[in-house]
Amino acid sequence: MLPPFRPLSSALDLQGAFAQLSRRSFSSDSLDDCLRQLTAATGRMLDVERVSLWGLTAQRQSLECIDLYELSRNRHSVGGTLQAARYPEYFQALNRGEPIVADDAMKHPSTQAFTEDYLLMNGISALINSPVHVNGELQGVLCIERVGPHSAWTSLQRLLAHAVANLVSLALVQHQVLQIEEDLRDANSLRLALFAGARDAILISDARTGHILDANPQAEKLFGRQLQQLLGLLQSELHSAGDGLDLRQLLTLGHTNDAEAVRSTVVNGDGHIVPVEITGHEVELEKGRRIVHGVFRPLAVLKEPGES
Repeated sequence: MLPPFRPLSSALDLQGAFAQLSRRSFSSDSLDDCLRQLTAATGRMLDVERVSLWGLTAQRQSLECIDLYELSRNRHSVGGTLQAARYPEYFQALNRGEPIVADDAMKHPSTQAFTEDYLLMNGISALINSPVHVNGELQGVLCIERVGPHSAWTSLQRLLAHAVANLVSLALVQHQVLQIEEDLRDANSLRLALFAGARDAILISDARTGHILDANPQAEKLFGRQLQQLLGLLQSELHSAGDGLDLRQLLTLGHTNDAEAVRSTVVNGDGHIVPVEITGHEVELEKGRRIVHGVFRPLAVLKEPGES
């Protein structure tokens, strides 16, 4: 629960309020919680009835309310849409990147179109609308709305509105970073699960040198060697004498359209010869590094050493 904020009366009050907002808002991992804390704290600090956040839709033709805080009811709600086609002057003003500061919202050229179906309906007399930008692009708007008699906004109130809009931008960027990190973790977990759970043996080799970089549990089982024993070996060292598949052949195989497999034989840890079917393809990683993903599928029963 947010503590009460005293009204702003000096630049020191503004600095303290901003520091408190930053600490409290970014203590939550949830973007929704963070934004709700910002709208509620702003309403209490400025002693204004309505503070809301609106997000620009992907088509950039409308704004949707993602949180509205009403001070007298201490209530959050969502919903509501503003269409660019209906309010072109307002959207043009937002796209210019400057805050809309309306001491009398019904007379301001950027907001007077809201008079009948928004301002009068909600009793709004004055407002500050601060654009929210992420990576230099408009993503939404912070709306601070006074209900009741209108009066001029002070310089401190304008500064706070600008500061809170910046905090919203930071929250959105932080959320994007956390989402990217989570997606990468999920993708890596999925890759590891598929790699480890595959029914076939898989070897990952350096495309330039041919040395083995990684192997899954089925590869350890097929070749009869632990992962640490496989790492650094050349793939050709795992094939039976005279039947080694050159890495270049595997690369050529991976580049064919039909991706037909080739047959070869490998030797396991006990010296048994195991017929296998091999498929492979080349993958380019960051900074131009290339690896070969080779899949080995056993075809028949083991052959004794020296057996043709």
